[in-house]
Amino acid sequence: MRDDCAARDPGTAAATKQAYAAWLSAQKLEGFDAGLRKRLGDANVTQLRSSLNPQLDALVGSMRTLGTAAQVCAAYRAQLKGDTFDVRGKVPQLNTLLGTGTAAGTTAATTTTTKAAPASTGPTVRYTVAQLSSLAGQTLAALPKTTSSSVAEQAVVTKLRALGPQVAVTGTVQRSRSLTQSDDRREVKWSVYCYDMAGDAADPPKGQTVTVVGRVREFDRDTSLTLEGCRVVNPAGLKASTLPAADVGWRFKNQPAERFLVAAGQGLKDSEVLGVYTTQSSGIGVGGMVIVTFPPYLFLKDGTVYNDPSWAPSSFNAKLSRQLEPQKWGKWTRQGQNFQIRWGDGETETFEVQDAIKPAAAGLKLSGTYASLGGGGNTAMGGDVMVAGGSDYTFKPDGTFTGGRFGGASTSNMAVGSQSRGGGRYSIQGYGITIKPTSGPEQRLLFYRFGDALHIGGSDFVRD
Repeated sequence: MRDDCAARDPGTAAATKQAYAAWLSAQKLEGFDAGLRKRLGDANVTQLRSSLNPQLDALVGSMRTLGTAAQVCAAYRAQLKGDTFDVRGKVPQLNTLLGTGTAAGTTAATTTTTKAAPASTGPTVRYTVAQLSSLAGQTLAALPKTTSSSVAEQAVVTKLRALGPQVAVTGTVQRSRSLTQSDDRREVKWSVYCYDMAGDAADPPKGQTVTVVGRVREFDRDTSLTLEGCRVVNPAGLKASTLPAADVGWRFKNQPAERFLVAAGQGLKDSEVLGVYTTQSSGIGVGGMVIVTFPPYLFLKDGTVYNDPSWAPSSFNAKLSRQLEPQKWGKWTRQGQNFQIRWGDGETETFEVQDAIKPAAAGLKLSGTYASLGGGGNTAMGGDVMVAGGSDYTFKPDGTFTGGRFGGASTSNMAVGSQSRGGGRYSIQGYGITIKPTSGPEQRLLFYRFGDALHIGGSDFVRD
């Protein structure tokens, strides 16, 4: 499904690949293929994959009938975040079945201490997981866009093997034989997985920082670098590599939007904003139904663009956002009425403009009730789970409003719900609306009108 979306909807190929990589990381499946091959053998896994191909082809064919490529692929990305692809939730004993450690929620019966072997007979240079991930990313970035996955992956293997017959790498053990590296704002794109431990030695202890030495076995551009014949070594005497850990080797974490909220007038100036433009996309609505959406991008006159605006530009700390979430920033060039965007990871996107949004006049007043509805579930696919939530505002020309939030969920045998109401004052200027509740903090949100609808802080509101 991932490859089909990348081929049929190239404009969102980067987003699809990022969503798939995030799913693999969240489900802790980076080393799944290697673990399965060790458990069943290469030949059996290859045969198993071949036998599944007809069913997978049929599934892809069925998905294609649900809508346009953009709609189906947006639904696929959204479903990766939900219960549909929650492998760990559906198979909690997965690690035990693969023989790669205890299942989640269980405790091993015995604890084995891993003894560090001397490093004198191996390599003399020690790399970090981030350095190897960066080397892989730089190798991939240098290849032509038309390079096939298998050729690209082999190019990375060749590059890594050029470091020596064996590679020493330091990282934190995330789970059985998988080393990673992260900080508060980023994590490596490609972890290091040990296919096996030399001499059937015990796996390195989870949660600890260790150094392992092994031979480069393979590379999967969606998961990890795999070493074989791994052994834990004492890093003393190993010289730290000076290889750079470039951005291309990192995946930046999404940050809380509140981190980029500043006082009114302390964010972007009106003179810095080119405009807000929307494009047609799709998402998941109540019951899992595929719906058409029109997400806004914030374009700046300095040639950059931000793909996740929710605050009024005048209260948005763009400088800090560029530093902490560069994955949401790109550089734009005009392409007729549309834009060509190159994102920080090198991926490109053709942004087809649906609407060029004009800023509202200062002091604009609204009149009427507007509601926003969102949700999820699987009733659209024949299931019995429905989740719905939203909010509404009733605006008056005197600058006051009333409104609130509501939410609910139901299955075939249960239903729950909640609701809260309130009111206050509002004011509008440019691309921002200031909501001042009678009780609670002031909110300064992105705002614009399109047709008879409103966009407020990341949600579309239609006239009720």
